[in-house]
Amino acid sequence: MEDFNPDELGRKVSRGGTLTKAEACAALSWADHQLLSPEMAEVIAKPFGVKPALGRHYDTRSEFKGLTLNGVNPVTGKEFVEGDYTTGIEAHILAEQIALGLGLQLPQMFGIGSRLRVACKAIKDFLAANG
Repeated sequence: MEDFNPDELGRKVSRGGTLTKAEACAALSWADHQLLSPEMAEVIAKPFGVKPALGRHYDTRSEFKGLTLNGVNPVTGKEFVEGDYTTGIEAHILAEQIALGLGLQLPQMFGIGSRLRVACKAIKDFLAANG
């Protein structure tokens, strides 16, 4: 698996390019503990023929291990504050969705970082064995 360069991915996608499965897997591995925008999720899922299961994610920054949304809320035009939400998918959920779509078995893991690593490794091993 090649090294992942997020700037290179952005340039490739902005020029209308698509990711290879290996690049998509590398992008997922890089996105550890991240919430992916619908657009990024589509770019990563496309090579696998998967439609990301998008959902609402609320800013819960005051909670232990809560989610902080950064940037401008497109609805209010102001910086995100606690209680605001956005649409997207967590990287580990998308990785598991892709792995399960490939028919892969994944062990149960507790932490989201572990879940992402296990799913990405299973995808990577599948690609190495099946091209």
